[in-house]
Amino acid sequence: MATNQNEQQVILTDDSRQLPAQFFKKSHDLLFSQLSLSPREHDIMALLLSRLHEDHWQSFIDGTAIRAPAYQFKSDVLCDWLGVSSTNLYNTLSGPAEKLSNRLIGVRNPTTREFDFITLFKRLSYKDAVLTIIPNDELMKEYLGVAQGHAQVDHRVFRKLKKEHSKRLYPLLSRFKNQSHTLHPQSIEELHGFFGLLNEKGELLKTSYANNKVFIDRCIRASIEEISKHDPNLEFLVSDDGSFGYRAIRRGRKIAKIEFLYHWRKPVNKEEAAERSQLGDTPSPVAMAEMVYDLVAGFEPGQSGNPTVEELNGMMMYSAQLMESGRAMDGDFMVRFSAAMREAMAETKPS
Repeated sequence: MATNQNEQQVILTDDSRQLPAQFFKKSHDLLFSQLSLSPREHDIMALLLSRLHEDHWQSFIDGTAIRAPAYQFKSDVLCDWLGVSSTNLYNTLSGPAEKLSNRLIGVRNPTTREFDFITLFKRLSYKDAVLTIIPNDELMKEYLGVAQGHAQVDHRVFRKLKKEHSKRLYPLLSRFKNQSHTLHPQSIEELHGFFGLLNEKGELLKTSYANNKVFIDRCIRASIEEISKHDPNLEFLVSDDGSFGYRAIRRGRKIAKIEFLYHWRKPVNKEEAAERSQLGDTPSPVAMAEMVYDLVAGFEPGQSGNPTVEELNGMMMYSAQLMESGRAMDGDFMVRFSAAMREAMAETKPS
């Protein structure tokens, strides 16, 4: 642990047994951020997430250290994780590390018309066969995911995936593993951002993706086909029109949303089951916002159990995450929200 504010804690990984045997965690915020990575960049990011733990950040959180922890990985660990020989490590890491050092994570809030783009890392360096990664401490909440939960991703499957979009989609499907925690249909525009196809202005990086057939073929269909070959616990279903793993939801003749059709054949492990049970006892802020949203969507005046002012205000704090999960905040919903707020405020007034 750091002993003074200027000392930096170094988390050294010199044996693959120091990494989780099966899963790494990816926070909800990182999962739904606008982030474009190559397959190798995804692998390096997953390696960091596999080692990262809230305990490593405690001295930074409590103010006894002013520098974020540095994560170091020795060559044996890197070779094992990346599946390359030691002689190929430099060439394998050099290009992806350079690109990662400039990568921005983008978070948009259409409701407030705000966006925020922040670099992922403060430093990536490779010296004496050791890779050093220093995460950007401004993204501590996003890295740790202490408030909104996370996906538990099987890194054995993840590392077998070769396609960029497969590595993006698989953690998303890993975030939603049971009937009480479902992935709602995603709009085409939301999926453009999710797959990292937009620039800082919200414009498509490649105009070809404006064609829904091209987008679905490259990002959706190809990813589902690759994932299905590597994870026997994830079963994709066939839609009524014969599409494997997804259903296109149309508005008129145009595809408006995509619903992923899948289910997990069995619970992944005891740790995850216990963790989800604990989360069920103490809902995360986003889970609570989702419950309040459903109450508002079905709001009728005078019913018992209608949301309070505090619950309604809390829900609006997570409006961006609600929309990312497919919960629309259109005109009809806002009419119901206003009615629910008026009733809740009336009940708080002294008689």
